[in-house]
Amino acid sequence: MNDAPDSVLPSCEIRITQALINEYAHLSGDFNPVHVDPQAAAGSSFGTTIAHGCIPLEPVFQSLLRWSGLQSLPTQTRFRLRYRAPSRPGDTIHSQVQVTSREPGKVQLSFACLNQLDQLVLDGDCDFPL
Repeated sequence: MNDAPDSVLPSCEIRITQALINEYAHLSGDFNPVHVDPQAAAGSSFGTTIAHGCIPLEPVFQSLLRWSGLQSLPTQTRFRLRYRAPSRPGDTIHSQVQVTSREPGKVQLSFACLNQLDQLVLDGDCDFPL
């Protein structure tokens, strides 16, 4: 784990598919038609189904796990994020994560997730306990 400021974490990615969205709906119980009903979603402002918010954030989780060597994120991990654009079936989302500062007991990181067109999907920062 390199927690020096400006250290770049491994980039990870996820491919968004309707099957993945449907699986997440079953796990979460969130069956909002904008996620799981292509016909209803076609009439929405998105024009198609979109992924639940946690799905495009997954590459950040994976980057943190690879970097830390842990099996799961510590419960004290705190995220602040902003969604910038929807993620749709067919998108591949990749993470960009870097250490921005170190304080006693934690490292602060900034992150961004971009789609295959390098369009920003979400960004934010994270406090990761040491």
